[in-house]
Amino acid sequence: MAYTVLKRYKQPWGMQLELKPMFLGGVMQAARNKPPITVKNKGIWMNGSDLPLAFEWLKIDHTFPKSFPINTINMMRALRAIQDIAPEKLEKATDAFYAAFWRPKPSDPPATEAVKPASFPKILSANGLFSDAEIKQIAEAMNSDKIKNLVKDESAKLVAEGGAFGFPWIVVSRDDGKERSFFGADRFEQIAYWLGKEWKGPLADSAKRPMPKL
Repeated sequence: MAYTVLKRYKQPWGMQLELKPMFLGGVMQAARNKPPITVKNKGIWMNGSDLPLAFEWLKIDHTFPKSFPINTINMMRALRAIQDIAPEKLEKATDAFYAAFWRPKPSDPPATEAVKPASFPKILSANGLFSDAEIKQIAEAMNSDKIKNLVKDESAKLVAEGGAFGFPWIVVSRDDGKERSFFGADRFEQIAYWLGKEWKGPLADSAKRPMPKL
């Protein structure tokens, strides 16, 4: 959700979006945090009520996975490999994985299968994003000790040095050189205030601001 809203505000805020593939499980473990679903009623509420309503309010098309959460470590390893191999394609690759997970077409595998490396060639080759040779290079890199250790070590560093304890973890830098971290997909009004930017709602257009159903 946060990723979608950030992309909506790239142009209005003149923002440079720098993506850093990280593994949520590694951050949670390093921070000694526990997933919300470990509290039974919270998990039922989040998956059955809170998240579906948030998607509706943010006007994000999605297909909620039958099983959630789902381990995305292999996607993160692939994106971390892409960050090294073709950094200029990292955002489009992130978009491709996001769509495969949250917006699969009827003919596409569900999110539970999309997260598996066997699905990656089809995802990454769509619309000519990566060639067969590049996909082979990504596959080799993501399975290497180098990339596996980078994902693990960088996630731990984000906790130890960046203070992270979960996702989305958004690090914002201002023109005056000051930097501040924000947690959650519901902090954009605060981010706008801190940046001195105008917040026009989650759609980045006040004329289309979601209205409550009375």
